[in-house]
Amino acid sequence: MKKMKVEVGGRNVCGFEWGSPSNPTVILLHGLTNNALGFIEMAEELQNQFHLYSIDLPGHGETPAFNEEKSYSFHYLTKWLEMVCLTLSEQPVFLIGHSWGAALALHFSKEFSGRVKGVVMIDGGYLHFDEDPSETLEQLLEHMSQWVTESYYPSIEDYEEKKKEEIGRWSNELKQMVHRDMKEVADGVAMRASENTVRAIVKSLYHEPCRDIFSHINVPTFLLRATLPKEGEEMRNQEAVKMQRKLGGECKISAIKQTGHVLHWQKPEETFRMIEHWLHEKMAVKNEQ
Repeated sequence: MKKMKVEVGGRNVCGFEWGSPSNPTVILLHGLTNNALGFIEMAEELQNQFHLYSIDLPGHGETPAFNEEKSYSFHYLTKWLEMVCLTLSEQPVFLIGHSWGAALALHFSKEFSGRVKGVVMIDGGYLHFDEDPSETLEQLLEHMSQWVTESYYPSIEDYEEKKKEEIGRWSNELKQMVHRDMKEVADGVAMRASENTVRAIVKSLYHEPCRDIFSHINVPTFLLRATLPKEGEEMRNQEAVKMQRKLGGECKISAIKQTGHVLHWQKPEETFRMIEHWLHEKMAVKNEQ
């Protein structure tokens, strides 16, 4: 693993790199409030076969936040990501995204399909905030603000314990990721991503749902989705099937049993095996063409 930093549009983009440039390039896009090390375990597993970049998205990890809220719209963010991709690779790439990162990968594929070999969505891009009639956008934003401001812990060890409980397993790699999610503040640690950044991203997810662009996406896609909590399983299945029918390109869906939203941390071996198989499958098809 090598730490990396590139300049894009006069601003630094930070992250990590694994593997040889002679192998197919994969760009990894983390979820909301996470960071590039959210994919450390996956990258360590795939680095002998792929050239992987995991980047800190704006306002996360060590990549500075955008100055304006509108910059977090997918309309702007996809153009920013194109500049990042062109800086990292002259050839088309595979994209793997979790949650918000999966939605970004889909929007990017709609705008720049020639730059994308395929997209892996880890429990993202197929469910939408605006489908819950019981919660208005303002209520949702208020809940997100509260979540960020209350994400304060007396010590990083206290935050570790919370994440251990959430994930259900632990490793040195997950510990590195968790430490990078947070920043030191007076008498403790707090979330590195700011309230303004989180609210701006949620607005873009709300106003620019992926379902509006499904029919315009013509690259191979693979959705790995959660199955917990059980009360949401019927809706998850219905929305995944709707997406599969609407997508302009080929789409595979797999549900990983007994996993929640962070399934790549909860069942890494199963998740990585499925992704590795799909990537090799897509490369074999491409080579035959």
